[in-house]
Amino acid sequence: MPRRLILFPVLILAAAVMVLGLVLGGRAATTTETEVIDRVAARYARETGSARDDCAARPAVSAELWLVVTCAEYEYFVDAFGRVVDVAQPGKTS
Repeated sequence: MPRRLILFPVLILAAAVMVLGLVLGGRAATTTETEVIDRVAARYARETGSARDDCAARPAVSAELWLVVTCAEYEYFVDAFGRVVDVAQPGKTS
């Protein structure tokens, strides 16, 4: 088998990984706290029917998390990509 035929799929795979890394890195670098808070507040309003004004954010203590958005009795834990990774309702047991 010619060497070019083996090298071509490897180059395609490397290019795909590079593009994926640029897209994810760009998304993480350009996501602002305001966008995340607005998105979480909209989710809270949609799920509970309450006002979006009930939400505020603070930095997360955990190294894996970025923000903790608190909306009334709910806490939304957000990672560095702006995704909600967990939702807690303090004072309420599961």
